[in-house]
Amino acid sequence: MSLSRPSIRAQLMRLSLIIVLSSLVIALTGTLYLTLRSERHAMDNSLLNSASILSQVPLVRETLEEGAPAEDLTDFLDQTTSHVSDIDLILICGKDDTIYYAPDAKDIGTAYTGTAQADILAGAGPYTSNETGPMGSDHSAYAPVHGTDGELIGYVLVGIYTRSMTALTLSTVIRFVGMGLIAAVLASLLALRLSKSIKESLMGYEPEVLTRRFLQREDILEALEEGVMAIDKEKNIIFLNASAAQMLSLDQKTAVGQPLHTVYPRSTLDRILRTGRAEYNVSMSSLKDVRVLADRLPLYENGKLAGAVGIFRNRTEVTQLADDLTGVRHMVEAMRAYTHEFMNKLHVILGLLQIGEPEKAQEYIMDISRTQQQAVRRIMVQIREPSVAALLVGKTSRANELGIRLTLDRESALREDSPWLSPDAYVTLLGNLIENAIESLDRSARENKEIAVSIRESDDALLLCVEDTGPGIPVDLRGKLFQRGISSKGSGRGTGLALVREIVDAYRGEIRVESESGVGTSFFLTFHREDDAKTEKEWIPFVSSRDRRG
Repeated sequence: MSLSRPSIRAQLMRLSLIIVLSSLVIALTGTLYLTLRSERHAMDNSLLNSASILSQVPLVRETLEEGAPAEDLTDFLDQTTSHVSDIDLILICGKDDTIYYAPDAKDIGTAYTGTAQADILAGAGPYTSNETGPMGSDHSAYAPVHGTDGELIGYVLVGIYTRSMTALTLSTVIRFVGMGLIAAVLASLLALRLSKSIKESLMGYEPEVLTRRFLQREDILEALEEGVMAIDKEKNIIFLNASAAQMLSLDQKTAVGQPLHTVYPRSTLDRILRTGRAEYNVSMSSLKDVRVLADRLPLYENGKLAGAVGIFRNRTEVTQLADDLTGVRHMVEAMRAYTHEFMNKLHVILGLLQIGEPEKAQEYIMDISRTQQQAVRRIMVQIREPSVAALLVGKTSRANELGIRLTLDRESALREDSPWLSPDAYVTLLGNLIENAIESLDRSARENKEIAVSIRESDDALLLCVEDTGPGIPVDLRGKLFQRGISSKGSGRGTGLALVREIVDAYRGEIRVESESGVGTSFFLTFHREDDAKTEKEWIPFVSSRDRRG
């Protein structure tokens, strides 16, 4: 059974205590040595100074010259010993080692039995000695006493006991230990504060827990079918999962940490860093072989924009299926309209035959066949995208049923692999605009009912235009035309133009609407390349059907 690791607070406390104690031991050893050495040196100087001063005192000289201790000298030295903390012992000895003063009166008159005074008697100056003397001193200073004639008449001994030296050493050690304990307490408080700050930065988690959660989320992001790529505010890639690397044909390991435009030059993800606004369902036109939709979101840190993340969804197979289904749906719609129109024409032909006009019936058949073939052939030649062509054929037939003439501009053209919009986007835009025009004209009492469609495509821009000769858009609806649920057709309507607005915004296009009551309405949808978005475009020449009609 494995034991859980201690918390970060316990680890920091233990580490800080180890550092403080280690530093304390090292500092105490070195500093104590230097301090004691300094104290010893100061003590030597104090003893030497005291011994030298006492050797110059007249009472000491008189006592040694007379050979008898003076009472005044005894009182003076007793007070000196009791009031000076650095002195435990004073002896006044004659040249023959006879003691003339000692703290204990019974020692006066006896001979000093030490040997350290030999250098003094030999004529040396003041010095110190560690010799243990007969009075129990462990460290002493010796100074010669000279008579009035300059002759050596004795010496002075000033000493300190072992207990005093021990007390000095102990007090120094206690001071350092006290400072170490204070430092340990301060280090513990700082460690507590640091651990609290670290845990707050880790959102309250212990480091190993946060690491485990981070790795789990990394695994989850790696397992996603959607691609995820994130950049920081310097436009460097900070995350790229396997799905995104596969969609964008990037090397996952080498891409992370590199500038965005170094590994993916045509990316527009950094646009979020300029605008700070999220973008949804953006088609990545830079990818030709796959259909990818991207959601782009800004990343904020403490309220400030810190980066952006792109979420990519591969819709190649779904789009292909949608294109196929959309094409089939519009072909079915076209066939239904053809069937209805064909039945009407059969009734006309039957009527001509019944009234005995076979020549007119033949002429009628040839007429409608030629007209229909020309219309369909022209659409198929100009519009190479099958879904869009099927849509236009179906809408043309539906308009004919309702007595509306729908025409495609002769200059219109659309490639099968058009890079501007996806097939379903074309179908949604044109389908909703044409259907709105058909419904508007169907409710109108005007005799001239026409819809003109134009699709102009160049290398730099795309124009989609749908015009009608209907009654126009009511003035009170023009300002909120693209809001969902707003319609002049009653409740439950108003989604078509809202979808148009969403798709145009997703593909970074523009919408312009011109409407005049009693004259008609024109919708112009324009799309430009992202690189040329801020420059004036050289547009495809276009004259509206209304302008052509004068």
